[in-house]
Amino acid sequence: MQKDLREAVSQVQPPDNEYKTRLIHIFDVFSEGIFHMDAEGLLTFYNPNFYVQFGIQSPTIHLSEWYALVHPDEQALLISRVNEHVGTTAQRMLTQYRVKKTDGEYLWIEGSAVSLTENGETYIVGSHRDISDKKMMENYLKEAAFYDDSSALFNLRKLLLDLDLLVQSAPSSFSVIYIQIHELQSYLIEYGSDLLKNVITNVKLAAKIFPQDNATLYRVSLDTYAVLFRDSVPHHSLRMMCTRFILGYQDCMAQQNTLFANGMSIGIYPDCDPQLQGEEILSIAFRTCAFANEQSQSQIEVYEGNTQKKVDRYFYIESGLKNALRNRSLSVKYQPIIDTKTGKVSSFEALVRWNSKDYGHIYPDEFIPVAENKGLIVELGYQVFEKACQFISHYNVKNHASARVNVNVSVLQLLNSNFPDEMLRITLESGLTPDSIILELTETVILDEHKYALQQINRLNDLGFLLSLDDFGAGFSSIHSFFDLPFAQIKIDRYFSMKTMENHNSCQFLEFLIELCRKEHISVVIEGIENSDMLRQFHAMGASHLQGYWFAKPLSIAAAINYNPSNMMGLPASSNGRRQPLPSIS
Repeated sequence: MQKDLREAVSQVQPPDNEYKTRLIHIFDVFSEGIFHMDAEGLLTFYNPNFYVQFGIQSPTIHLSEWYALVHPDEQALLISRVNEHVGTTAQRMLTQYRVKKTDGEYLWIEGSAVSLTENGETYIVGSHRDISDKKMMENYLKEAAFYDDSSALFNLRKLLLDLDLLVQSAPSSFSVIYIQIHELQSYLIEYGSDLLKNVITNVKLAAKIFPQDNATLYRVSLDTYAVLFRDSVPHHSLRMMCTRFILGYQDCMAQQNTLFANGMSIGIYPDCDPQLQGEEILSIAFRTCAFANEQSQSQIEVYEGNTQKKVDRYFYIESGLKNALRNRSLSVKYQPIIDTKTGKVSSFEALVRWNSKDYGHIYPDEFIPVAENKGLIVELGYQVFEKACQFISHYNVKNHASARVNVNVSVLQLLNSNFPDEMLRITLESGLTPDSIILELTETVILDEHKYALQQINRLNDLGFLLSLDDFGAGFSSIHSFFDLPFAQIKIDRYFSMKTMENHNSCQFLEFLIELCRKEHISVVIEGIENSDMLRQFHAMGASHLQGYWFAKPLSIAAAINYNPSNMMGLPASSNGRRQPLPSIS
């Protein structure tokens, strides 16, 4: 009987050499090489096709020959890691470095290896894989980290860095001017990128009024700029220069016969307090600018005297926020996210709102940082999540739908040990399953490498929640780390999506990202869709989901519960198979 069984198995299973051949073909397909290194430092390659690109013709070479191909900047690191690894057993080692190809170019690879001991002899087995695509994207983002492509000016990240450096060096004095162009975003919907180019050009021309030796102009966002003075300037001189800046800008716009997007507000924070952090300093300048726009009769306000007291009201929201949480008076609005394949609602993003009795509408950008700094963000998050779960449960029942809800999550919420279990409890008590919830996380999780937060992310994923990386493109995002985490979705920042409409390099990068996400089975949501041109372009790119004012502004519960269009795309669905939707709700 056993003999017959062995004969039957031998007829089904191919011989060992055929298994080996199949395995090598698999590694070749995925652009990976496998190797073995003995105690004498001899490297044996089991699929030479991967290594031919480095000019290696023999299946066996000495380790020193491999070191000779490694980029000089990474040789010492690799040698150190290998020597260290030889002394350990059964521990996996990952090392990224560049290897010279036959054409003289260097290819980024990742080596993964394990050191083993058998019959008293130590050897290493492992693989090499091509990671050049991921490195290309990381390098792209690094180069763009401090630079605004549209204006050739330094950006927000560079401004915050410069402010922190000034605070650390404790100079005699420095000042910040914050500038906002009125209604630019709404005008761009109608007049497009040409208007934006004119605004940028004219801002740069008008800014020549500021002394070039000690003042630097930054582009903070789509419609905001800042000027940093690195020494002491009299307050009246700052105001006078700002007045001349406004007149110069308006004159440039008038010469181009442009009578819109020529208004602006300016907030001046003179002699900044060196005890504050860079973000706090910029926040004061921003709020002073907001006060000039919303509360003042003047286009220019200086953070001093009576104006300072009025502006400070923007800061004192901690007690009001505590009361709002105690009374559960925060509200939530819902903005639909459209599936480009069906044109129907795929999800709603839950957006918290606060209408204060004393100050009126207080924006999330104001009170969310306070909630994080004062330890209120966990309770705030739970209240928003409860309302979001109740809403989407009622929405699906009323509309016979299976929509999801996207909820923003702070890193500080992840650091709360009870967070995953509490989120699961709220979900189940609302009659939902975790796969109907998409938790949006910012890139801070990746960049700061919070180990406990990363554990919490994996815990949430194990519980069945879907995870999304929010605001991609707003700062430096690590693509390599992103794909190592269990994200099911990536959301492209509104500002980046608008930049893609006018910048060819950004467009190519986004196409590359969408294609890479498709291969990784990750959904891509483009935020900030505000006109039909954006709709067509990102639909053609293969984005799986779109979100923006073109479809709907954030809606009240009453409006959102009845928002159930049959097809919001207005375009025929593509049949090229490029979209990668999220898995359906079971």
